[in-house]
Amino acid sequence: MSKRCLHVSHRSIIQSKCNSRLAHCNTLNPHLRPFSSQLPVRIAQFQTPAATAASTYSLPAFLQFARTQLRNATHRDILRFRYSSPRRPPRRPNWLDSINGNVIFVAIIAINAGVFLFWQGAKSTYQTTRDPTLWIFLRNNFLVNWENITSGRVWTLITSCFSHQDIEHALFNGLSFYFMAPGVMQVLGNSRFLGLYFLGGIASSVTSLVWNRFYKHESNFSSHGASGAILATIAFYACAFPRTKFLIFFVIPCPAWVFLPGILAFDVYRSVTDARTRTDTAGHVGGMMSGIGFFLWRVALRR
Repeated sequence: MSKRCLHVSHRSIIQSKCNSRLAHCNTLNPHLRPFSSQLPVRIAQFQTPAATAASTYSLPAFLQFARTQLRNATHRDILRFRYSSPRRPPRRPNWLDSINGNVIFVAIIAINAGVFLFWQGAKSTYQTTRDPTLWIFLRNNFLVNWENITSGRVWTLITSCFSHQDIEHALFNGLSFYFMAPGVMQVLGNSRFLGLYFLGGIASSVTSLVWNRFYKHESNFSSHGASGAILATIAFYACAFPRTKFLIFFVIPCPAWVFLPGILAFDVYRSVTDARTRTDTAGHVGGMMSGIGFFLWRVALRR
């Protein structure tokens, strides 16, 4: 018997054994497709017209199959999805975002109102009894000035965000916050809204400190940070909803995209020209700029 006949008989014996085993597997699971029917199709892709039956299982054909076909295997797809996917898992909501937004909204108004009532009580106590204890406490803990910061009372950068001393100041800021804050809170959520609020208050206080200390050379200037926090909220609202109409002095309608640059330019002008006013215009500029910057940062994150 020739060498070719021995090879063919040996090959037929192996194929018959494989077919018997596959038939047994198909009886256990009829949904499996017989691999023996697919194998010649796979191998035939790499055969040349001059190839013989023995060259079907040659080493170059196997290497070419490994290079071109194995990368489509299921486990490789899983690895590509798990380690190469650019998508990040969704951010887990923290406990602040799980709270009803109305609780945060009412709490900020209540704290501002409470600190305002303390200021009124301190004034009344000092006028009637000449006792400055409460007044000194509020000045040392709810006002931002150079003395408090250099003395280590840096928490005034936070506590001043809830401080109003004059009734007109408190009413104007309170009404502005009442109308603007709910929309901003719905856009940002509780935690980011609080970040915007405190960022505006701190930026306002720092701007006021630096401007009055190094430009006006006034070291005894004190300010409240609540205006900056609320103006940051207004600035974000105007950037997010530029076609919304604001009522200047609650009478004159003005679109937000006109109102925000106008009030910003007005406060910059009063700060530079050194207008004698009780309003901390430099702090207003810092608060509005922080609100605009926060909006641009949020837009940049979405790209």
